[in-house]
Amino acid sequence: MSPWSNDRLAVGIGTREIVVGIRPPAWWRPGRRGFVADPLCVVIPDAHFGSETGVLDALGAALAATAGRDGGAKRPAARGAHIVLDDFWCCHAILRGDFRALHARELEEIALAHFSDTYGVAAESLVTRFDVRHGGRALFASALPRTLYDGILATGTSGDVRIRCLRAGLPETLNRVAVKSDGDAMLLVVGEALLQAVMIERGEWTAYDAQRLFPGESGDASRLAELAEQLFERSATRTGLKRDDCKVYLSGVDTDAAPFEARFAAVILPRRAALDGSPARRLLEYAS
Repeated sequence: MSPWSNDRLAVGIGTREIVVGIRPPAWWRPGRRGFVADPLCVVIPDAHFGSETGVLDALGAALAATAGRDGGAKRPAARGAHIVLDDFWCCHAILRGDFRALHARELEEIALAHFSDTYGVAAESLVTRFDVRHGGRALFASALPRTLYDGILATGTSGDVRIRCLRAGLPETLNRVAVKSDGDAMLLVVGEALLQAVMIERGEWTAYDAQRLFPGESGDASRLAELAEQLFERSATRTGLKRDDCKVYLSGVDTDAAPFEARFAAVILPRRAALDGSPARRLLEYAS
């Protein structure tokens, strides 16, 4: 098998742009960045912000533009791509219960029923992914509109790209946050259009909540800290857990920690992504 047939494209789909990097084969590592060249960016026009059409058009343009950026190497008929989506495009939930004896199909039905009831959409219109956590006592589930899912696959096919992996950013962020097994904390992920919160009580993921951000709010640390306090009050499940006893892990868009330090016990800044810049560019670190 040719080394050029390996998975090579890493794609970050943000809210305002799509970034694509070409990863070198295992035997060729031209630098610490992990890409053959600087990642390519295609902007989603403001007129198409939040629309599937805008995302799919930008993705098609990005995949087409990378077709000739592999250093002149002969590429196979179809390239492979790993895609990570900004959580703006997804829905997440943490469900509590006893899932230990359930099969995958039953877990999928539970997740779909939750999203269908919560958002008032048909279960058939969603694609879901899930992960059983904490010995079968919690189910972390994500949902994506089927039209967007199918559209991404079709866009890849039309560009001779096989989508080998398609996932959301939040689960990857959670898996990289090291919280003590007996600790209480809240993970905050600041995006361009969404503030997400995951409650971690005694080391276990217990609740998820999110707040849509209006233009300008993602850069206003004081406003974000105020919203974080509201998310905490809605999400804390354990009796006696107080905001000023809870640590905050502040991830995502670079944000001034001072307003959060005034409201919570402490603020911890997880290791920043190796690729600085826009949220879409940082998603490339997860697309491997």
